[in-house]
Amino acid sequence: MGGEGSIQSMITILKNNKLLLRPKRSFLNQKKEFIIAAKGELNLKKASKEDLERIREKIYKERRKQRTIGLGIGSILLVIIIYSGVLLSNHLSELGEASQQIEFNQHKTKYLELIKDGDMWLEKRSWHNSIFQYKKALDIFPNEYDINYRLTYAYCLRCEDEYKNCKEAKEHLDKLLEKFPDKTELLELKKILEYEY
Repeated sequence: MGGEGSIQSMITILKNNKLLLRPKRSFLNQKKEFIIAAKGELNLKKASKEDLERIREKIYKERRKQRTIGLGIGSILLVIIIYSGVLLSNHLSELGEASQQIEFNQHKTKYLELIKDGDMWLEKRSWHNSIFQYKKALDIFPNEYDINYRLTYAYCLRCEDEYKNCKEAKEHLDKLLEKFPDKTELLELKKILEYEY
């Protein structure tokens, strides 16, 4: 069997290296070393009450100092965190406003396309298609007078031409007259639906 020599060599090296390491020093070992160094005589001085009080006061001062420093650092960190939070909040609100503006512009573009398409169908006297497009536009901006008027107008024309959707035309016209009683174009639509009233 080969290799016994190298294994024995390794074991010897490890033992020698262990001997080179410093022995662990415990409190008792240190005390023994101190007694040996002092040649067997320990001349430990007893602390008086004043000395103990002075030491205690010194420890309290150090603790107060550390507490004050800790509170100061904590306060500074808190101010930094609050300031960062405010900045982040402002930044997020700006982003929110920007995204709302972008969303509004997208809705507005879609709204205008639907009105344009509805107007085209209205010119071609395709009342059903124009009403369909106006309803989709009304879903986007339900409180806009313009789209409410156009939808009511398309209903009135369909009622006059095909005798369909007369009830819807009257309901829409009544709502518009209630909200906008001073609009003269609504009175003209009322003339179209005269027999409904």
